[in-house]
Amino acid sequence: MPSRTLVVARLLATYAVALTPRLRPRLPPRGATRLASTPTTDAEKAYFEKQDTVYDVDEGAWKNDAFWAQVDAELPGWRTDAALERFRGFCENLRTKPPGEDLFMDNRQQLLSQYVYPGLGEDAASGESVPRGAYPHDAYPELAELRAKLSTEVAAAARAEFDSVLNARPLADDEDGFDADAGEWDPLGLNEEEEDETWQKAAWFGWQFLSLRGAKTTAPKTTAALVAAMGDLGPAHRFVGFTRQKADSRGTVHSDGRNYMLSTLTPVDAPEGCGIFVDDEEETIATGGDAVILDNTYPHYIYNTADRDRICLMSECWHPALAAAERDALATLFAVKDRFTVLDLGMAPWGYGEDDLAKALKSGAVNDLDYWRRLDYEPPKRKPKAPKKKKVGASGRNKKKAAKSRAFG
Repeated sequence: MPSRTLVVARLLATYAVALTPRLRPRLPPRGATRLASTPTTDAEKAYFEKQDTVYDVDEGAWKNDAFWAQVDAELPGWRTDAALERFRGFCENLRTKPPGEDLFMDNRQQLLSQYVYPGLGEDAASGESVPRGAYPHDAYPELAELRAKLSTEVAAAARAEFDSVLNARPLADDEDGFDADAGEWDPLGLNEEEEDETWQKAAWFGWQFLSLRGAKTTAPKTTAALVAAMGDLGPAHRFVGFTRQKADSRGTVHSDGRNYMLSTLTPVDAPEGCGIFVDDEEETIATGGDAVILDNTYPHYIYNTADRDRICLMSECWHPALAAAERDALATLFAVKDRFTVLDLGMAPWGYGEDDLAKALKSGAVNDLDYWRRLDYEPPKRKPKAPKKKKVGASGRNKKKAAKSRAFG
């Protein structure tokens, strides 16, 4: 295998092509089931195609021995540590379970078998003391505290900063790639080459996402407030950024399928008529209102019946039933995966644009695991070079020593 330095050099030369996943959507694996079995709308079809593309990228790591060797290096002792028994079971699911296989639980959760974290459900083996529910913010003191901070400090920072963010990174054109025939919608650019978008059009028509994970300097005050509010809860490894839902539209009913995380939605600009349904329970989303913390393993969808866009800050957090050691191990695992995706697979992890990765490759930050782990990552400052000392001429008795030094090295 070429050295990491050589890989970085090669990607620097070709990042415009090599760092963009242009994969053909796969057919769902044999035996996999979907919500309502088959997509019922063209928007749902596009959503599921997006998921299949993500599965392809993820499988390049989960089924790769070289990746797990890197995990061993970054998490020494994880294979035997008694505190990480459930984490080992999770890793075994990643390695052995097929992608995209849904599990429908008796409590109406919909999980991806590959992403089941053992002991965080309602089955007999569960070590979780609090029953699952659509909106768990009152079930754990840690979540109640997080919700209060999201609704105040984080919301204030995001509202103060969002206009400048939007001026620097305008929304993408919703109609770009969307033909009169909705079945031709191509949000991933799979059918044609397109410029790198800072706002990502994924999931369903009218929804756009601006990741703060790759673009680490886009909203520094919002980022700082969010990291402080989350504490040991995160942000977790996937979604963290601004989301926009187009006026007079609704999202696709779906489950995120990962029982070790929860989603948070902090209103930034949410007019009257916005909200979310989780397991048929409704919560409103309104400017100045409380943040929403939801268990996204239940079928859910957002809606916006207003005549203007709805903006939220979206971030996932670790489930509070996870011990501190487990949260840390998960953060390391997914950081190694993102680094491996770029440096070994030559693809772009979710949430990182080409421009962001090109800068990180050029600076060498991609090699630093904290670049992938921490939303508020700052590269280590280089020590200034010490000024060169002026040579002092030899005098008197030292002239002979100086002459010998020049003669004999």
